Amino acid sequence: MCRRSVLFVAVCLFLASVLCFETPGFAWGKSRKAEVPEQKTEAKVDVKAEPQKEPVDESDYLIAEIGPRKIYFSEINRVAQKLNRFLKENFETSQQWRLNFIRQYIAQIALAEMAEKEGLGQDKSVKADIEKAKQGILAEKLITSKLAQVLIAEEDIQNYYIQNKNKYQIKAKVKIDYVKPKNQKDADKMLAKLNKGQSFKRTAGRKVVKSDNWMSEDMPGSPELDGLSPEDKKALFALEAGMTSQIMTNKDGDLFIFYVKEKEPVKDKTLEEVRRQVQSELMRETNQKIITDLVRDAFQKENVTIYEAEIVEKMPKKEE
Repeated sequence: MCRRSVLFVAVCLFLASVLCFETPGFAWGKSRKAEVPEQKTEAKVDVKAEPQKEPVDESDYLIAEIGPRKIYFSEINRVAQKLNRFLKENFETSQQWRLNFIRQYIAQIALAEMAEKEGLGQDKSVKADIEKAKQGILAEKLITSKLAQVLIAEEDIQNYYIQNKNKYQIKAKVKIDYVKPKNQKDADKMLAKLNKGQSFKRTAGRKVVKSDNWMSEDMPGSPELDGLSPEDKKALFALEAGMTSQIMTNKDGDLFIFYVKEKEPVKDKTLEEVRRQVQSELMRETNQKIITDLVRDAFQKENVTIYEAEIVEKMPKKEE
């Protein structure tokens, strides 16, 4: 986090803790004005106040004054509506939370007005930050306005479900037994016997390890299966009940031969079972495509060139 962000967070936390109480020099209340001690200033900067806007809605009401500027509840409420769902709920239901939110909002405006009067608004770095913030707000507004036009039809949902049906499947499940040969020679002997038709039970003998747990490819539920390569896992779960695997090796170098004693095949989930998931994923992919197309269009219309080779060349070299 950059230094400016850290400072901003620190200020907000300070305001959240301090402004919960009536501190000397401030008087929070329904009709009490902030008592500011007289200060001698060598020069005054004439800052034009924003026009005093009377509330359009008769139910609106005045909540604060900053010099000639009047702050109505409708202004605060517009800001609060942009909060996430949980913070918005706090604003709507918690009296103390709403008061603290409003106090921080008013304090930020007062601090900004003070900064303007002290000439900080003319600082080059401040101007650059303001311009950067403006660009970010405009870019976000453009994107949200385009995304607000997105409509997902029932036909789109059905087509997406059909095209991605494998994503919405209940994976095949198996119950397995296995034997763990001592070495490669022992494993080759066992496999040869199995290939000649000898039963797994007889081949494994007392070395067999039994399990009654159902296992699937994405949830093996066994340290032995977890250590297999993706290719071996895929081959194992492709076996039908009554079949044995080839010799498989886990990441620790241990050898295994598996026997599938029961299997439940892959099962497709219906659209109604996964409708919310399908809608969410379709919307996310649609939005991503719109944003990508919008950026590409902006690059073309604004004649953008990024000198990537130059950027890479000028990067500091990593020390080996």
